[in-house]
Amino acid sequence: MPDIPVVLLGSGAVGKSCIAIQYIQGHFVDRYDATIEDVYRKPVEVDNTPAVLTIVDTAGQDAFGAVRDQYLKRGQGFLLIYSIADSESFQNLKRIYAQLLRTKGDHSQMSCIVVGNKLDLAAQRAVSYDEGKMFASHAKCPFMEISAKNRGQVEEAFAVLVRSIRDKQSATSSSGGAGGAGATSASTSANAAGSGGAASGGASGGNNSNAANAGNKQSSQPAGSSAKPQPKPQKKKRCTML
Repeated sequence: MPDIPVVLLGSGAVGKSCIAIQYIQGHFVDRYDATIEDVYRKPVEVDNTPAVLTIVDTAGQDAFGAVRDQYLKRGQGFLLIYSIADSESFQNLKRIYAQLLRTKGDHSQMSCIVVGNKLDLAAQRAVSYDEGKMFASHAKCPFMEISAKNRGQVEEAFAVLVRSIRDKQSATSSSGGAGGAGATSASTSANAAGSGGAASGGASGGNNSNAANAGNKQSSQPAGSSAKPQPKPQKKKRCTML
């Protein structure tokens, strides 16, 4: 089964660890402890296709930025998480995304999903649904609002990310295959053209050679050879005196 490295990104206290533990262990942790780095592995099946996720729960504090950088380079899928009850976490996520984009180079090198967490605190909302959706559109990735307390919502967020990763892999493979087929076709056409040219050149050379030989044969015959044969010279008669 393919191993898919997935990285959870976001400010501190947005619920990254709660999401990871809910997904891995199936329960919600209500207390908050600052994370430096936690790594989990989970076999999953999405759309009847198995995979193994290596899930990295990164630190949200700037002090651990160096730890986060190494996972930006190695990650294949990213959950970009903010709290809908904390507008500052939303602004911080934009900066984290900009850092991710600089590290990866372009969108083709990564798959991501923007997740507005703490939907259970909707009464304290500080970031609107439309704001989150607009940012996700800018980042060219899906968008969801969830509560880490709801296991079904958490599982769906990971499933959407896995599908996005597979779709991107499939598109990349198809693009590479088409390029290879095009190169093969071009090479075949070039070879065919070369062979045709050689055959044509050979035939032309042969015709020229035959024509030259025919010309040599004609020139070796004496001029006027097509006229009637000349009569043999008559011998002079001698007179004998008696």
